[in-house]
Amino acid sequence: MKDMSRALRRHHAVRLKRARRFYSGIDNATDPRRHGILLHTPAVCSCWMCGNPRPYIGPTIAELLHMVKLAEES
Repeated sequence: MKDMSRALRRHHAVRLKRARRFYSGIDNATDPRRHGILLHTPAVCSCWMCGNPRPYIGPTIAELLHMVKLAEES
């Protein structure tokens, strides 16, 4: 199990907040709520450029091969 003390978690939170201060071209430090949200969810939206590509591109090659293998077994 990963040992992550409170001090280390706080250190990384401060480090990430400093790094993500100017996300999306604005100063997020002026809004503490938005700055806290950026700590855990740095993606601005879930569009095809920012989010998970699977819903837009389709299944991966490994998933396609797995589906073919399952179809052949049936």
